[in-house]
Amino acid sequence: MNILLTLALIILLTKIADSFAIKLGLPSVVGSLLIGILVGPSFLDLIQNDHSIELFSHIGVVLLMFLAGVESDLKILRKHFKPSLITGLLGVVVPFLSFFLVSKVFNFSHETSMFIGLIFGATSLSITIQVLKELHFIKTKEGSIIIGAAVLDDVIVVIFLNFILNMINPNTTLVDMVPLLLKNVLFFAIVLAIDRFVMPICLKLLKQTKVPEKNVAFSLILAFFLSFLAEYIGMSDIIGAFFAGILISRTKFAHLVEMKVTSTTLSLFAPIFFVSIGLNLSLTNISENLWLIIVFSLLAVATKFVGGYLGGKIEKFDHLSSSIVGASLVSRGEMALILISLGLDKAFINDEIYASLVLVIIITTILAPIILKYFITKFRENETKNEQTATN
Repeated sequence: MNILLTLALIILLTKIADSFAIKLGLPSVVGSLLIGILVGPSFLDLIQNDHSIELFSHIGVVLLMFLAGVESDLKILRKHFKPSLITGLLGVVVPFLSFFLVSKVFNFSHETSMFIGLIFGATSLSITIQVLKELHFIKTKEGSIIIGAAVLDDVIVVIFLNFILNMINPNTTLVDMVPLLLKNVLFFAIVLAIDRFVMPICLKLLKQTKVPEKNVAFSLILAFFLSFLAEYIGMSDIIGAFFAGILISRTKFAHLVEMKVTSTTLSLFAPIFFVSIGLNLSLTNISENLWLIIVFSLLAVATKFVGGYLGGKIEKFDHLSSSIVGASLVSRGEMALILISLGLDKAFINDEIYASLVLVIIITTILAPIILKYFITKFRENETKNEQTATN
């Protein structure tokens, strides 16, 4: 099919599917994923995952990771850093260790088990924020810690990803790890140097420059350059994109850049990425992995919930508040899908397990907002009862 017609079809179908998903109270990403499965080889076979789709998809991943960095509100992190860090760490470590051990029970290799653990350590900040906004729960102490934990969750997962990619490289020995770690240190040193020395100069030049969309253009230059630099050094390019977003999040025009890049990403590149996930999906042998899908789905909900719940309890929250924190971390969404796609590309995950993992992500993405809404509703009902009791 002609690439222009393919793009038109993907955008049209994903937006229709997204609207249906939203009407059903589900995250819009669910609609895009299902469209990818529908038009892919598993059903209608209308669209093939060719070079053009892969290119658009790759740009989509870079931009999504860049936006994840831009959305990292450092002010919130500073204000609630300790409880957010504890909750974020537990929200990554508990699923990582649990999925690693259970994956070994399912006879997956050491490398695949580690990567699966990392995938389910991720949290979808956008889906969580969407529910918190809808229920007017962002400006609470719980809401602030949830956002801080979700942001740090992404940072922790990105750091874990970097180490794991180095560790599970089949050609990497313990001696080889030293130069790899030095390369990582070099990358972060370069990022810090750019932040301290280059960014102030660039921001001054931007003020004096009179060209259309200069701030957005500069942000994209930084995102693509750091993506290239990370890949050139031997890291994943999405790590570079994420830290480019962190740098832009500290500028005065961060909100403007977020708004404009989000518009382009969600209208074109992200739909193609999510559809490409479905295009790689083969459901032919899915019944053979039914037990794996059931176990992984239950584990995906339970481990994130427990990690967040423990974080809330350490902060001395009551049962309902801790449950809200736990439920807020359940959704995997975009970050997990990016990691699954990367795992397939690096051959840590094969086609058969890929399909099962995507289905588990879809299941948790559907369940997460439902669970979170339930606990927030119970919390509000409990508050109302307490107020009535105090009045009487």
